[in-house]
Amino acid sequence: MLEQILDRRNIEKALVQVERNKGTAGIDGMQCSELRSYINTQWQRLRQNILQSSYEPSPVRRVEIPKPQGGKRMLGIPTVVDRMLQQAIAQWLTPMYEGEFSNRSYGFRPNRNAHQAVLQAEQYLNEGKIWVIEMDLENFFDKVNHDKLMSALSRKITDKRTRKLIRSYLTSGIMEGGVISTRSEGTPQGSPLSPLLSNIVLDELDKELEKRGHAFVRYADDVSVYVSSEASAKRVMTGITKYIEEKLRLKVNREKTRAGEPEESILLGFSFRKLKGKWIIKITRRSVARIKGKLKAITLRSRPMSEGERITRLNPIIRGWVNYFVIARAKSWMQHLDGNVRNRLRMCKWKQWKTTQARRANLLKLGASSRDAYHHGGSSAGYCRVARSFILCKTLTDAYFRKQGYVGFSDLFLGRTEKQTSLF
Repeated sequence: MLEQILDRRNIEKALVQVERNKGTAGIDGMQCSELRSYINTQWQRLRQNILQSSYEPSPVRRVEIPKPQGGKRMLGIPTVVDRMLQQAIAQWLTPMYEGEFSNRSYGFRPNRNAHQAVLQAEQYLNEGKIWVIEMDLENFFDKVNHDKLMSALSRKITDKRTRKLIRSYLTSGIMEGGVISTRSEGTPQGSPLSPLLSNIVLDELDKELEKRGHAFVRYADDVSVYVSSEASAKRVMTGITKYIEEKLRLKVNREKTRAGEPEESILLGFSFRKLKGKWIIKITRRSVARIKGKLKAITLRSRPMSEGERITRLNPIIRGWVNYFVIARAKSWMQHLDGNVRNRLRMCKWKQWKTTQARRANLLKLGASSRDAYHHGGSSAGYCRVARSFILCKTLTDAYFRKQGYVGFSDLFLGRTEKQTSLF
């Protein structure tokens, strides 16, 4: 198996993927752009070391990023060489495991995504399973038991050298502040191999849930189970918690694990509400607050840049957000966000004009009457109030921002939903 993983064609495919993903350097400082030339000159030596089991992966570089719900998430950034090798392993192992994974597992798998998980949850609710158990696995990626994982891998991976290489990645250590600490558990997020390994670990949970006849969806370590009554929800939550902690040796966060009704549940940034007797998908307020934070960072008045540059930076964020939330009923949220962005762009424009003379001149250019330009151009009101004023809404209109290249939440959302409808 190891020779097949290290086959030049598989390595080339992994190399291309690492180059495409880009990302930051590991502890050795080598950039993705330098990887190909390194492999062209050092591959035979590197391959021989791996086959002889003398290769030792470098420690990962520890990086902490804030979680949307608060707290910190630890990422482990491997060197680009190790990223390539892990990608090669993942590419080879994925087809071996893919056929055995549950149909209710949607994260980090080929041809599966978050939309499918949320749509499946919506279907469960409309079947009458209106109590949702949301399981929170505490620091899952940091708590995976290495011995249990290796035991699971040994059932399909008979090549001892391949298993030894995978274990060496699990125990390679973490560098923080120049100090290397050993690791006895966990598969740090940030490596190409950890998503597959996490699915292998949690496939045992999927099989147990299926065995018990539960309706559920799982996306990585986000697990939601759907039952028909509050009593069933409490009983199932207790039983699953016991199984996870005793059999999988993982920790359940009891403060965040809960059973509740659909309106209170959160699944991958989505929630649900009832409309005309049917459960539909909605966007959570928390998701809206996060996108507002990103938009605000680009449209800060204190951040000097041209209007064109701001819009150029906004558009990819807007497209990505709309594409993700397109399955929700969210027309009013999209209109709200457009209004929010336009107000912030108007504030930036008002500051850019600076003087009363410049403001009057620009208002005239945009079609304001002499009377309105003179009256409003000398306004001493705050930026927020001016941005919502009659004169700026009349001159810096939706059409004006479209002309400057602003794509808009509403236009994109309606275009995508109409396209989806036409497919059926």
